[in-house]
Amino acid sequence: MSSALFLLAIVLFLSLAFVLALKRVRDGSFYGDTFWLLPLGVYVWGDALILLPFWIIVAVVFLLSGVSGLGLIRLYLIFAAVRSAYEVVYWLLHQATKDQYRAPLFRKFTGLAPRDGAILYQLLHTCVLVLAIWMLLLL
Repeated sequence: MSSALFLLAIVLFLSLAFVLALKRVRDGSFYGDTFWLLPLGVYVWGDALILLPFWIIVAVVFLLSGVSGLGLIRLYLIFAAVRSAYEVVYWLLHQATKDQYRAPLFRKFTGLAPRDGAILYQLLHTCVLVLAIWMLLLL
C-alpha cells in the first residue's frame, strides 16, 4: 500500500512538473536548466516534454502491474545507460561543430569555452553510462 501511495505521489509531482515545463517552453525557455529534474534525465525544459510523460507512464504501469521495486530499479538503470549514451554521442558531435551552445551543467562556468564544457559533459555521461551498466550487471 505504501509503495502505491509513493507512486501516486510521483505521478502527481511529475504531472505538475510537466505543466510547468509546458509553460516554460511556451515562454521561450526550451533550453532553460532543470537541475532538480536531472535524476530523471531532464536536463532542459524541452527534455521534459518527452521524458516527464514517459516517467508518468512508467509509474502508472508499475502501479497497476504490481511489478517489484527491483523491476523499477532495473528499468531506471537501463534508462540511465541509454540516456547517458545518447548524451555522449550528442556532445561528441557537438565538439565537432562551431556551435556556441553550452552544456547544461557547465553554463555557469563562464571561463569554460563551449567546446570545453562539451568535453566535460561528455565525460560525465561516459562515467554515468559505465556506472549504470555496472550496477545493472550487479543486480
